[in-house]
Amino acid sequence: MTHHDQIIESARANLDRFHIEELTKAGITPDNVDFVPVVRYPEMTWYPKVDVDEIFSHESERAGIPYAAYVHVPFCASSCHYCHWIKLIDPPQDVVERYIDAVSKEMEIAVKRLSRERLPISTVLFGGGTPTFLTARQWERLLGSFTKYFDLGKCRQFSVEAEPSSLLGQVGHDRLKVLKEFGVDRISLGVQCFDDRLLAIMGRTHTSADVFQAIDNIKKAGFESVSLDLIYGYPDQSIADWINSMQAAIQSGADAWQLYRLRILQHGLTQGVIIKQYKKHPESFPDPSKIRLMKMLGNLISEDNGFAQHFTRIFATDNKHTTHFMWDYCCHLTNVVGLGPSSWSNYHRTFTVNAQGFEDYLRLVDEGKMPVERGLFRDEELEARRSLITPLKNDRVYKKRYEKRLGFGLNERFMPDLERLKSFGLLSEDENSFFLTERGRFFADETVTQLFQKKYLPSPNFPIHDLMPD
Repeated sequence: MTHHDQIIESARANLDRFHIEELTKAGITPDNVDFVPVVRYPEMTWYPKVDVDEIFSHESERAGIPYAAYVHVPFCASSCHYCHWIKLIDPPQDVVERYIDAVSKEMEIAVKRLSRERLPISTVLFGGGTPTFLTARQWERLLGSFTKYFDLGKCRQFSVEAEPSSLLGQVGHDRLKVLKEFGVDRISLGVQCFDDRLLAIMGRTHTSADVFQAIDNIKKAGFESVSLDLIYGYPDQSIADWINSMQAAIQSGADAWQLYRLRILQHGLTQGVIIKQYKKHPESFPDPSKIRLMKMLGNLISEDNGFAQHFTRIFATDNKHTTHFMWDYCCHLTNVVGLGPSSWSNYHRTFTVNAQGFEDYLRLVDEGKMPVERGLFRDEELEARRSLITPLKNDRVYKKRYEKRLGFGLNERFMPDLERLKSFGLLSEDENSFFLTERGRFFADETVTQLFQKKYLPSPNFPIHDLMPD
């Protein structure tokens, strides 16, 4: 028996322990394309268009709740087929300069709206798009504005997403130098896989060799953490392909990775072109059983090589290498200041999303307005469910913290729901918290979706159980 065969046999044995057919029969694990990961509750696709003054009339800043910051850089050198996010492909430099001018002005507008001159920030993430599409000089401009309006004195982690080939050669060295000088300590590399054939199919422009070189450059530049994004369940991706990518990740020198199941349905504000490929050639996509096998293989290979699951779907050699930004907004329910076109924010009980049209965003900022286009004020029911769902999916929900936040206990509001999840062996509790079991964590997205309201389900075809409210 080969080493691959041994790993696969072990993964199948672990899956057999979960008795998946029971969960499928109960409607907890839908065997179709309707899977959508739970990133926030409810997802931004549910937010209606709003008047910015009206949406903020609900708000008063909650004392003692820190802020995290997210900056969306909407530029890419090419378009990846699986991407559901807002971006401009290979824009001219004058467009990039206009963006930097606008987002710098938005920083000033947002901080003033919060009645601050300089806002203290707990964690930072620059995402995209491809933030490292910017040149070193453009990074100096952008980060100069950012540090003018945001106080990083107590910032626990500063992360920037990057594309591997953008960190190569002298140009890449110059980018890394500027990022390091401004306090960035974690680079999140969009790798997706280590198979050059699949990378080309995905629309990626880097190679697996570029990834190894980029990680080496990041380490030499003195960054504390390197994390990778890896996708499983992609069309024409075999089990052997996925095992090889995981083994390459182990050898790459990375400190952590996030393992993503391919998202076919819209997850962000746009629908990725992957849906066209699915409709044209559904047979090329792996079925749910193969996807689950890939997920288990990713988990086992990670853990067998010293990468523990510190945060659902995130594996790291140490908790310090995980994304603290996600810890803040998913588990600590921190306020988030989102900047840039299509960026999302959380102000106390209000979610907002910026204008996704680039010119609309520029116009609103130029008029001195917060460029908010969509938003949602969370009533008590929404806030109660959000405060349960996102911490439970990613770590655990603490009973006293929940009661302090909401004014009532989890058992007081959700006893039937929690008992139902316990009955399927998906949920457990101790004196201090509720948490997902091993079975529940493997099916974390599917499990916490059972706590949704019907109107916020990820798709109209998602199974509905008797306890799920409207």
